Amino acid sequence: MNPIRMKKLESEIIRLISSAILEGKVKDPRVFLPSFHRIEISEDLKYAKVYFTALCNNNERKKLTQGLVSCAGFLSSLVGKNLHLHTNPKFSFVWDNNYIKSLEVNRLIDESAPKTLFEELHPEEREEENADTDSEIADTENNTDSE
Repeated sequence: MNPIRMKKLESEIIRLISSAILEGKVKDPRVFLPSFHRIEISEDLKYAKVYFTALCNNNERKKLTQGLVSCAGFLSSLVGKNLHLHTNPKFSFVWDNNYIKSLEVNRLIDESAPKTLFEELHPEEREEENADTDSEIADTENNTDSE
């Protein structure tokens, strides 16, 4: 299949799955606002691996994965009907560890950002600003405690 058409199909499938969950078409209570990041579809459109994450702990993650697996048939038929596909893809849902790792790498890069020229030339002014904001926060906390 044409790679451009495949990318469009992937994004449309993600959009349909997300909107079905947001609109409440998926009745399973274990499915609570997952975030779908990418999808890998086989060349013959029979299989689709959907990568997702969510803000949850490990126990909730297992329940969410079970809920998505249980509603995979419904989502497959929904996608087939809306996109008029000859073959409905069979969905498998996978927790996206790569996305979480990429968020951590981005956080580390942001923390190690180089200093601006002004910060390099005037490091003491930056420290004074931090001290002033710390004292303002302490004053505010003291005022609320006394009331």
